[in-house]
Amino acid sequence: MITKDHLKNKNVLLRLDLDVPVKDGLVVNEFRLQASLKTIKFCLENARKTIIIGHLGRPNGSDPTLSLEIIRKSLNILLNRDIPLIPSGFSPGERWTGESPLLLQENIRFDPREEKNDRGYAEELVFGADLYVYDSFANYRISASLTQIPEVIPTLTGFRFDEEVSTLKKVINDPPRPSLLIVSGAKLDKLDIIKKIMPHFDQVFLGGKLGKPEDRTPDGLDISEKTTSLIVDAINMSRTIVLNGPLGYYEDGVHGVATKTVLQAIIDSKVFSVIGGGDTLAAIPSLGFEYTSFNFVSTGGGAMLEFLATGTHPLLETLKSAKV
Repeated sequence: MITKDHLKNKNVLLRLDLDVPVKDGLVVNEFRLQASLKTIKFCLENARKTIIIGHLGRPNGSDPTLSLEIIRKSLNILLNRDIPLIPSGFSPGERWTGESPLLLQENIRFDPREEKNDRGYAEELVFGADLYVYDSFANYRISASLTQIPEVIPTLTGFRFDEEVSTLKKVINDPPRPSLLIVSGAKLDKLDIIKKIMPHFDQVFLGGKLGKPEDRTPDGLDISEKTTSLIVDAINMSRTIVLNGPLGYYEDGVHGVATKTVLQAIIDSKVFSVIGGGDTLAAIPSLGFEYTSFNFVSTGGGAMLEFLATGTHPLLETLKSAKV
């Protein structure tokens, strides 16, 4: 775990989950940003200077609509301070000068070398830094910030990353039983990874396009009342529940019945609950629930499923082989 001594008198490069939902130039769900606050504040209080890096969306080169200026505005409010934004085309050495102890660097995906896993780009990103703190659990695809930087500079994980790992390890290795997995979604490519996860659970329900047509409403946009009742019965008999993905097209205000019923049943049952998935993060407040009503809400969707399937995260594997 990261300590004050790790940070003392250090220039820290801090990788966060900044890929949050935005609309009309504003962040519409701050859950991932709020999840990082403990690590940000710890760095701010103990490091000499901290520069935050991360990405937003999938830009094809520089894209003003995906500028981290959007994120900066939210972080300014959450941290009650004005955080300077380092623009693209930064001068590596100059980033660490100036009076502000906390800065935000422009979207690292504006540079194609990030997703090309370019070693030279990693070396540019860390120039002037003494330590890399990785607190971006949801970012698990190969990239320069994930697999190259830990090979270049000493790297530690942040508080949120550690919490994700410890919680999901508990689900895999020592969950209160019986355990129930509920996974729903529109992407059939989830099936291969779900098959690897299923042996960890006593019961599994697949919803959306992953499940059976007879479990859905006639229009196919929600789970039928009969099947929803069966899921609630399974919840009431379980002691651990992992849910990834809303069960219906809740966004239209009509097909959120099953998702709302199931989430309420999880809360009422007082089981050990782990909730994840980007769409699920949006559904929880949209349907009138609080994140704090569940034992743990993961910042990852695909990353959460990958961890449950493999028992690890690419960053952890990189750190095992890092020569720094």
